[in-house]
Amino acid sequence: MPEKIELHNVELRELESLLSKKLGDELRVVNHSVEPLLPPGENYGSSILKVHAVVKNTKDADEETLDLVAKMLPPTDLQRMIFESSTTFRKEAFLYEELMPSYQRLGQELGVVDAFDIVPEFYGARYSLKGKKDFDDDAVILMQNLKVLGYYTGNRREGTDLEHARAAVKVLARFHALGFAMKLHKPEYFEILKERCKGLTPPPEQFYKEPIEALIQATSNDPEMSIHSDFVKAALSQDSSKNWGTKSIESWSTIIHSDFWVNNIMFHKDPKSNRVDDVKFVDFQNYQYMSPLRELIFFFVTSLKDDVMEHEFDELLALYYGNFIEALSRLKCDTNQFTREKFEERLKIDAFVQFPQSVVMLNILTADVHKDDVTPQNIFQEVLNETMLGKLRRCVKKYAEKGWMETPERLHGVVL
Repeated sequence: MPEKIELHNVELRELESLLSKKLGDELRVVNHSVEPLLPPGENYGSSILKVHAVVKNTKDADEETLDLVAKMLPPTDLQRMIFESSTTFRKEAFLYEELMPSYQRLGQELGVVDAFDIVPEFYGARYSLKGKKDFDDDAVILMQNLKVLGYYTGNRREGTDLEHARAAVKVLARFHALGFAMKLHKPEYFEILKERCKGLTPPPEQFYKEPIEALIQATSNDPEMSIHSDFVKAALSQDSSKNWGTKSIESWSTIIHSDFWVNNIMFHKDPKSNRVDDVKFVDFQNYQYMSPLRELIFFFVTSLKDDVMEHEFDELLALYYGNFIEALSRLKCDTNQFTREKFEERLKIDAFVQFPQSVVMLNILTADVHKDDVTPQNIFQEVLNETMLGKLRRCVKKYAEKGWMETPERLHGVVL
């Protein structure tokens, strides 16, 4: 029998004192309710709660309702260890409190009139009820509930269609460009932002050993993929401790989301046209400083529908590049170092480095994980299923089609 895993009781307490930091000391919470926002298995790194609160801004004010999301610690010690919760919670709060507002100010200073608003409204954070230096089960990040406003995510097993992929790619390009612009125009301040961009410690090799071996074996035995098995083995045999948080050369480094897949992108449609009119990003617990093209490849591999991956891949690459260059130009950045030729060359390098993380993620997003099964085995070691194998085939096929089947020798001497 496997050892029973203890689940911590994650409970939102003293909501009023937390909201008072944003809404004023006279705020009173008349009543509130809390329930899980997501089904089990949809978020490994935290507990996501839906909060409905009735509040009064002063004692004599009319009652108002607030629909919020509380991001709290995951229920097991294993998850807290893997996701380094004491670090990532502070890191994510910093993004809402400082990094994103600084991007917005920079855009305004450079004359970009349209606001860059890609995150839910932030209502505050705390790490303990005991003191500022403590960190415990009362840690929480509080933000606007976008679902109540009509925002939604895609289906993680199916991926996004072309309309949603286009919308996401456009916003992603601008997000990446703002990091480059901040680095150019405010280099000293950007160093402060970079300090908060350190990634998670790579998981122990045993977390990935079984799925990596299974992926290599599946590729070798598959009639469609076996011709590329040498590349797959070389790519999957990379040292995860080196490529997990590897930085690119400075000219290709910016701040990236670093977990940009369908579950972390929320869309909104105009009710009249029924077309996507807004995009928000969520779950910034692991943003990093590295090549934005790694993130782009990760999104394409994990989050595009099969037909989009097969037929619209090049269009989306061109769309990203065009919007990236346009955003840099509007932000008064020199774009000469980002020619299309250099972009394509960087893609080849990043495609190899990104391959392991992308295909292991395919295993996770096609898995059926239940609440009582949260163990190292099913977070990282789900048995390969047919849905996953189909997505792996399309990934390998696309890599071959794009000429990304480069060997490690090809990358010799290149700073990844």
